[in-house]
Formats: sequence, structure tokens, C-alpha cells
Amino acid sequence: MSNVASAALAAAAAFIVYLVLSAGSAGDTASVLLWSIPELVIGLLLALLVGFLCRKFVPASAARMFNPLRWLLLIVYIIPFVFELAVANLKVAWSIISGKNIRPAVRKVEAPMKTNLGMLLLSASLTYQPGTFTVDVDEEDKSLYVHFLDAGRKPEKTVEPKKIFSFINLAAWIRRICE
Repeated sequence: MSNVASAALAAAAAFIVYLVLSAGSAGDTASVLLWSIPELVIGLLLALLVGFLCRKFVPASAARMFNPLRWLLLIVYIIPFVFELAVANLKVAWSIISGKNIRPAVRKVEAPMKTNLGMLLLSASLTYQPGTFTVDVDEEDKSLYVHFLDAGRKPEKTVEPKKIFSFINLAAWIRRICE
């Protein structure tokens, strides 16, 4: 991807974030929807500056995340994620109260992700689950090293992501969103 396209993507992302964070601050001045005109101009100038400064950090795969369907999938992803989060909280609470099923270990998780964004979202989803957190990422074979509160009675050296979550395969959701 060229520097101009990378800068434009970074600027667009920065401007969208700016609009979301400053929505509703128009006040009594002349406004366009939820923003005042000077505020939009300053936001656009700042977004262009951020786009120029961050153009080398935007990967080629970032353009696919501007597809509105992917954003819709990301929003819908929150529902199964919150469900899995609630189940994991209950499991950890039961383990702590009962004192059973506490066998900590670090295991390799073979992530089926092709993009760094997919690896990031899977790693964050695992880390938000209580009792687990991502320790390391192996970029060569696209795998994660995850610390588990309960690695099981017969812990395996490698674990598939779909075996980590209780009911819903969140890794498949993440692949739909990021790849």
C-alpha cells in the first residue's frame, strides 16, 4: 500500500474516532448535526496530521476493516463475548470458592488467524476471560502462549481456541470479522 493510501486510512480512522468522542458538543453555535463547524475543521486538520504521522504504522490489511459489514459483525460479536465472559466469571468464582480445579499452566494456543488484527482480537478476548491471560505471541507460526487458571487434569501441550471457550467458538467469529 502506498504512503498516500496509508495516510488516508489513518486519517479517516482518526477522524471517525474524533467524531465519536466529540459528538454532542456543538452547544449553541452554528452546527452540523452534533458538531460545530470550527470543531469539524479542527478535527479534520488533526486527523490529517495524525494520518501523516501514522502512515507507516498502517498495515495493508487495514483497508478491509473499513467495510461496514465488518463493523456490524464486531458489534454483534459483543453478544457472544459477553455471554462467554459471564460463564468464565462463574467458573472462576466457583473454582475459588470450592478450591477445586485450580491447576495453573501456560499452554500454546494455535490461533487460526492470518492477520495481526485477528491475533490481537483473539488475544484480547482470551485475556478478558478471568483466569487466563496471553503471555506471548509467536508471530512465525501465529500462535499464542496463554496462562490458564485451570489447564485440566491431562493438560495438552497445544490447545485449539475453540476448546478454550465454553459454548461459542469465538475464534470463528474473530476470523469472520478480521479476515
